[in-house]
Amino acid sequence: MTRFNDIKDKPSKKFVRNVGISLDMFLHILEKVEKYIEIEKQKNPLKRRGTKSKKNFTLADKLLLTLYYMRHYSTFDKLGQEFCICESYAYKIYHQMLTILTKVLDMPNPRELLNPETKAIIIDVTEQPTERPKKKQRGYYSGKKNDIL
Repeated sequence: MTRFNDIKDKPSKKFVRNVGISLDMFLHILEKVEKYIEIEKQKNPLKRRGTKSKKNFTLADKLLLTLYYMRHYSTFDKLGQEFCICESYAYKIYHQMLTILTKVLDMPNPRELLNPETKAIIIDVTEQPTERPKKKQRGYYSGKKNDIL
């Protein structure tokens, strides 16, 4: 189970490896998100009426889920298992937090990236090793790269 209270006490390298940013940066973003939500509640107090969810899922957990997905790109089913929630709730949380993060961090809206006036986009294209079987790997071997030691 990956929850914020479980992972925040781990070594900083493990936190960065799982989330993609440092704990200090995470707390800074969390503070901005909390301020944004508070301002939105003051603007429209009737928007969030009705019964509250009985799930004990904090805002820090929601932000952690979003950053965890952006770091690993696992399926929402796997993400739901990691956070002990259902797949559809993980999907809902991700998209709600992504909308808030684009507003809080002055990130471009995904639709704005299609605009031809967009100057630059930064994409993480770190090479990941491909897992291949030890036996019968002829079908997975291209022959283009020769790693002779």
